[in-house]
Amino acid sequence: MFLRTALRSLSLTALVTTTVLPGCASKPAAPAETPAPGGEDPAAAAVRDADPATAEALKAAIAGPQRSAENRARDQYRHPLETLLFFGLKKDQTVVELWPGGGGWFTEILAPTLRDSGKLIVTNFDTSGPADAYQTRNGKKFLDKLAGAPEVYDKVEVVTVTDPSALVLAPENSVDLVVTFRNTHGWVEDGIDGAIYGAAFKALKPGGVLGVEAHRAKPQQVDDPKKVAETGYLPEDWVVSRIESFGFKLQARSEINANPKDTKDYEKGVWTLPPSFELGDKDRDKYAAIGESDRMTLKFVKP
Repeated sequence: MFLRTALRSLSLTALVTTTVLPGCASKPAAPAETPAPGGEDPAAAAVRDADPATAEALKAAIAGPQRSAENRARDQYRHPLETLLFFGLKKDQTVVELWPGGGGWFTEILAPTLRDSGKLIVTNFDTSGPADAYQTRNGKKFLDKLAGAPEVYDKVEVVTVTDPSALVLAPENSVDLVVTFRNTHGWVEDGIDGAIYGAAFKALKPGGVLGVEAHRAKPQQVDDPKKVAETGYLPEDWVVSRIESFGFKLQARSEINANPKDTKDYEKGVWTLPPSFELGDKDRDKYAAIGESDRMTLKFVKP
């Protein structure tokens, strides 16, 4: 199951044998700052009120030469400036990026932003496995990326994930911000989300933030979380309830990464849409016109 998910989604999920974690019943989430109808989205407010030095560093990183034209083209869907400022990023923080993937899309932005006065910690696969294994190949791809631009990535600290149940991201209560992008479904499908959120909770300082971006399913009762997660999508209220069950409290939601064109009913799940285009040339123009998925963007705090 994991390998199929990994190849399909290109998310960096550790290959382990785990027991099935119980699901959380869908229920109304705790009150949080949410976009008011016709009002200002919390992400827009975060940009407006951002620390000027951090905003300028982020803008420079987003425009930097370490980013490919292909990655820049996705900014219209991924909104890196707004998303990271909504999560409360500051250039002098200690930040953990969970499961960045072999390409390190957000690593390209976080590393130069934090390089001079902050610290970036990233997770990566164990690269000691079979050479043709997905984990080995993508783990090496990510390490090669870091090694290829030392002027950008020389201060990045890498935590190798071998067993999520024993994952230690950093000393307890030492991290300001933990972020994850489009990984939640893979962790749920593989039954390791509890271990990962638990490790994040331990690493964060009291008052620290967990920022989560995930593909958003239609509202529904979730009886089998793993089955739902196979599509790449999960209902927002279920995700909130699940993460809060590990001690976090939802602080705010943003619609910065919403996409109302996404009907969420595709043959190959979320991977039907760009950038994956799992169906190849079949109806490619149709899916390109939809764009990337509808996503929840959630800000949790460690009490």
